[in-house]
Amino acid sequence: FALFILVLYAHAKLWHPLRHFPGPWINSISPLPAAFMLLIGRQHTYYYKLHLKYGPTVRVSPDEVVFSAADAWEDVYGYRKGDVMEKSPIFIGVVSPMNGCVGIGLAKGKEHARQRRALAPSLSKSALKGQEAILQVHIIKLIAAIRNMIRAKQEVINMADWYSYITFDVIGDLCFAEPFGCLDQGAATEWSTSVNNVLISATWDQAIRRAAGVDSWLRNLLLRFVPKEVSHWRMTHMKKSQEKTLARLANKDLPRQDIMYHLLQQEDQQKALKPTEIILNMVLFVAAGSETTSIQLTAMTHLLCMNQDAYKKVVEEIRGSFKKATDITLATVMELVYLEACAAETLRLYPPGSVAGQRIVPRGGAKIDGHYVPAGCTVSVSPWVAARSPLNFAEPDQFRPQRWFREGVYSRDKLHAAQAFGYGPKSCLGQNLAQFEVRLIMSYLLFSFDMELTQGPRHAEDNRKWSCTSEESEIRVYQALLKPNLWINFRERNL
Repeated sequence: FALFILVLYAHAKLWHPLRHFPGPWINSISPLPAAFMLLIGRQHTYYYKLHLKYGPTVRVSPDEVVFSAADAWEDVYGYRKGDVMEKSPIFIGVVSPMNGCVGIGLAKGKEHARQRRALAPSLSKSALKGQEAILQVHIIKLIAAIRNMIRAKQEVINMADWYSYITFDVIGDLCFAEPFGCLDQGAATEWSTSVNNVLISATWDQAIRRAAGVDSWLRNLLLRFVPKEVSHWRMTHMKKSQEKTLARLANKDLPRQDIMYHLLQQEDQQKALKPTEIILNMVLFVAAGSETTSIQLTAMTHLLCMNQDAYKKVVEEIRGSFKKATDITLATVMELVYLEACAAETLRLYPPGSVAGQRIVPRGGAKIDGHYVPAGCTVSVSPWVAARSPLNFAEPDQFRPQRWFREGVYSRDKLHAAQAFGYGPKSCLGQNLAQFEVRLIMSYLLFSFDMELTQGPRHAEDNRKWSCTSEESEIRVYQALLKPNLWINFRERNL
């Protein structure tokens, strides 16, 4: 056995095409360390520590290099002579193929471009105007629920939960013309719970693929040890999404400009999505468009409450811009520049999807951040590492919205290192919706209430988990960041 390890090490250091890239010796001969850290939700901090030790380029597996330089985003995920690097087969995401079809998350080349063109109108800035009324309904419900809890003397509220309730209800209404019902019952539903667990299960499958190979007998063996409830959650999410999608497709004449409305308006049937493709993309949209937005809202609330100067500035901006709640609209919140900076800084510190998105280097190899990487190797940029690297940002662990105005010591920050929604032609389609939703919800909350972190011992312990550094974090990351609770004290404003 020792001789076998020695031979592997010799090959990794003397003959392997990635031998010039720095990294731990064990990673150069085995994918297990990286796979294990992904499995336990620690990839983000593990990679950060490796980059601190080895620099902006690290070999994390025998055939894989991770980058943290700001310009590496373009090199890995941007267009390359009219083409892009495709996702690694290790990636499975939250949506498996169905009946020979794939959704946009797994589509490649021209097929990906076709689906993106078909989906883009549903999530464009112009489409938001038609969707605004739907969002407003649920935000008003959230404000009413918080107000009722305050008046019932329940002043300590777990906003990690309530942000999930509203984002799930919003995405359900936008996709299927039917909310999940979380806000009405003040609790998670089986479906909303399944989505959170699907994000974890997809990461487990990805970790097993890393360790055992994509279609190997060992992968099939290891999958047997995955808890049965994991497959239950995936099946629940798929089944309910399929049922609701088919029901919405059968109701084509519904007079509302939701996401499905734009898909049903497409006249060119060759470019339009097939029903199965629509189902698969709705499965993805529900997962990607709910909990990730909830993560940003929860993190932003914590960061503002922990940084009183920023809290006061954003409250002054919001309350100085609106005389009444009905003034808060798509058009008006987009003019709040300090709120925008707070949202951007939150995404820098807590990118909801902090797992590195692997890409395969195409034929002919590629130059990434000045380094040649041979064809067939896997490359990626870690969102957590790039956005918190001292090589890219001054005071990288600090919440400093002013850096987005390039003020003072932050004037040299490489803002393009923070890409929470990904980069290039495969970046997140729903980022316009997510950022409008975040700004609208935060504007309503800060206009209507005063907020502060709860100081009680049990609640403070939960809140403390959000106060992490780049190297040490109690927050686990799977396909998305797993939110700790966030306990907030609310006081109603006298309007």
